[in-house]
Amino acid sequence: MKAEARDLLERALPLCAIAIVFLLGALALSPFAPALMWSVFVSVALYPLHMRLTGRLGGARGLATAITAIGLIVIVLIPMLFLLRSIIAILPELAVLVLEGGNLEKIGLDIPANMPPTWLNLWNGLRDDFEAIRRFAGGDLRLWFSTLLLEGRLIGHFVLEFLLGLILAAVILQNADPLHRLSSKAFQELGGARGLKLAERSVLTIRYTVLGILGSAAVQTAIAAFAYWLVGVPHWPLLAFATFMLGLLQVGPVLIWGPLALWLWLDGQSGMAIFLALWGLFAVGLSDNAVKALVVARGANLPATLVFLGALGGLMVWGIVGIFLGPVILALCLELILWWLEEDGVDALGQNKRQTET
Repeated sequence: MKAEARDLLERALPLCAIAIVFLLGALALSPFAPALMWSVFVSVALYPLHMRLTGRLGGARGLATAITAIGLIVIVLIPMLFLLRSIIAILPELAVLVLEGGNLEKIGLDIPANMPPTWLNLWNGLRDDFEAIRRFAGGDLRLWFSTLLLEGRLIGHFVLEFLLGLILAAVILQNADPLHRLSSKAFQELGGARGLKLAERSVLTIRYTVLGILGSAAVQTAIAAFAYWLVGVPHWPLLAFATFMLGLLQVGPVLIWGPLALWLWLDGQSGMAIFLALWGLFAVGLSDNAVKALVVARGANLPATLVFLGALGGLMVWGIVGIFLGPVILALCLELILWWLEEDGVDALGQNKRQTET
């Protein structure tokens, strides 16, 4: 009996030690979990492009990785830093407007010259109500706004996470072949042939979800931002950021450019208003449809409701970077559940067929 207990203890202790080591490793990496997940998603999405670039450069993987990393910094990180600068620039003006009252001219906006009297009366009523609230709860508003300014550090944290994710994605792309062999071996050890199928399906789901959701939102934002800049809208980078967020949430950027076109029309800028409306309907709308049609043709189609819930859930769990992670993780979960149900159905059908034949 003692020998059996000792043998059991000798087998259990190494397992406990391994579990403790893995737990400590997970705790050490937990602060970087969003950046790590983001790096994996980006590297999986960009792997085909990276391989084509490596082939064009005669197999110079290091040079291809450097070009990819520089491209990510130019396309993703620099616009984010520009947006951060725009937010910092408008915060003092917005603070004065909220805490001390005043007109929209303080933040570069004017009431449209041709606003209908009914709308103007409604606007004046809302402004008077806000003034009453400001006088009654000025101290609370000041405290709330101060807290909001302190939470602005989350934007810097988001930029750092994004930068770390891009750096790690470049490292993963540089070492893609050995990492692919290791991951394939791990999935094969865990699930055999089904494990490899699971890995392949997961890769495709991540790739086309990133391209379909993030890519679509990025394309819409770039096209819409050009129009915002062209019509001379004050603080247009903030409108571009709002367009990107609505694109991620699958709500639609029409909620940004639609009211803006109406504002320009009422302000007497009918030419700019018509241009912005047509640009939004055709250029922005068709770009969204084109990207999504390409992704759906490849077999990835996540319902808009799940994208919305994934973005909101990711925001609550991981902060701003979770807006990007949530939809991809939810798409992966949905795809794996559907694959599991299909595999179980195929196995059951095959078993019934064998029973019928016997």
